[in-house]
This record gives sequence, structure tokens and C-alpha cells, in this order.
Amino acid sequence: MNLFKKITGQVLFPRAVKFSDDLKNSFLSSVEETSKFDSSIKHLAQTWLAVGPYTYFLELFIEKENWNSPFAKAFLRSELIDAQGCYQITQAFYLRNLFRILENDKEYKKFSKDTIINDVISNMRFGKNIIELSNDLENLIKDLPMIENHSMSYVKKIFQKQYTDEDKLEKLIGSFWTMSDSLFSLTVFTTESLKKVKYIDSQKT
Repeated sequence: MNLFKKITGQVLFPRAVKFSDDLKNSFLSSVEETSKFDSSIKHLAQTWLAVGPYTYFLELFIEKENWNSPFAKAFLRSELIDAQGCYQITQAFYLRNLFRILENDKEYKKFSKDTIINDVISNMRFGKNIIELSNDLENLIKDLPMIENHSMSYVKKIFQKQYTDEDKLEKLIGSFWTMSDSLFSLTVFTTESLKKVKYIDSQKT
């Protein structure tokens, strides 16, 4: 049955299959790259720059359930291009959240932001771009009063990759803002996802 589903998927949704394969390859590359980080932050980096972003993207845009249906449906209808670029945006989103946590959580004050930035740039193929994207997200988010804006700023960046028609993009993003249940679910999902990676960190230390 699984083989049948795989073959059927490759025939009916070849772009989706290619996107998923490219996304997985991007994840595997990031695992290898973060393994070269300084020993003081290696496990942290693998959680926040590899496992966390990959899982977050899959659960939000690929694995459709009731709560994320609007996001997953919109993504499936999109151009389904540049999985590497989408993964970098997600890594940047996670990195932005990690930098906030480094400032505010006493359990994370032992980690050096400078060391993380230097290792990202030095050891990751797209490291400089990930840092720049993280800064862009921070600038977008820092003055926004509602927590929903934080995740939606990330979501908009993802769909900017997937919808080249600006009118269609703006209508899509506007429609998300009218779905209060979906916005709430997105906020809860992001919060819980960050809790999970923090839990993973706690098990490694």
C-alpha cells in the first residue's frame, strides 16, 4: 500500500514529490554542516538549525491536518519551488527565536551568540544568507504588538517564494488574517514547537 501511494504520488504530484525530496536533502546537508560546529554549541545547532526547522516546515505546510489545512492547501496549490530557500527561511526563523531565548532564558545564557553566528557563516554553505534572513525577520517582528504577527511574518516569507503573482499573494495572506481559528492554531503550534526543541536541548545537556 505504501509503495502504491508513493508511485501514485510521483505520477499525480511530481512537483510535490520533488519539493519533499529537495527539502529532505537540505535537512541532511544541514545535519552534516552543524556536526562541524564548535563542541560547545554543536548539539544546540543541530536542534535549532536542522531538526527543529525541518519538523516545523513539514508539520505546517506538508502534513495536512484540520488545524493547518488552510496553510497546507495553499502550499500544495503553489508553485512548489525552491525547497532549499524555504528551508533557509525556516532556519532563519528558528535562529531568530533562539537568539531571543539566549537573551531571556537563564538556561541558555551559557551559549554564545557570537560563536553561533561565526559557526553558521563558517560551516554552512548558505550560512551568511541564513543570518541575513534572521536579521530581516527580527526587524519585521520587533515592533509588531501581536504574537500572531511573528509566525505570520515567517509564513508570508515562505509564500513569497511560492507565489510570484503579487495580487494573488496579498489576497492569500489577507485571507489567512480573517481565519482567527487558524491564526490561533498557528501561534499555539509555533509555541509548542519551540518548547519541543528546548526539551530536546535539555535532554542533551
